[in-house]
Amino acid sequence: MSVILETTRSVAEIAQAAADTGMPAWEKGLLGFMVVMAALVGIWGVTSIVGTYFAKSGAASKKAEAAPKAAPAAAAAKPVAAAPADEIPLAVIIAAAAHAVGGQVRNVIVHVPGRESVSWTSQGRQAIYSSHGAKAPSAVTSLGTVKK
Repeated sequence: MSVILETTRSVAEIAQAAADTGMPAWEKGLLGFMVVMAALVGIWGVTSIVGTYFAKSGAASKKAEAAPKAAPAAAAAKPVAAAPADEIPLAVIIAAAAHAVGGQVRNVIVHVPGRESVSWTSQGRQAIYSSHGAKAPSAVTSLGTVKK
């Protein structure tokens, strides 16, 4: 907190000193604009250098990964029962929960009969579409009743 107060006091003293110099307002504004632009150009340069570094290191890691993938042809011949990529095995979830709690965790699975085939997204869409009904015929006027 004291660092922030000291910094604020320093900035206030510098602003007061700049006000006492007798510079016209447009020169102060131009000087401030130049300082801000110099800071932005500096930030842009640093981010460009960092981006270039990560782009080159990413290309090098892709080359290093490509070589081992072609070698193990015998390992690819073994049948492996793999779970779909978007599902996390239940055992992994239970182990993570037990580690987070620091003790045992009960495994409880609840199945609701008759709800396995119905998707909740389609139910939501159906509810939204059913609320958007057509206008009543009395609310819509014909073109013959429009006054010119």
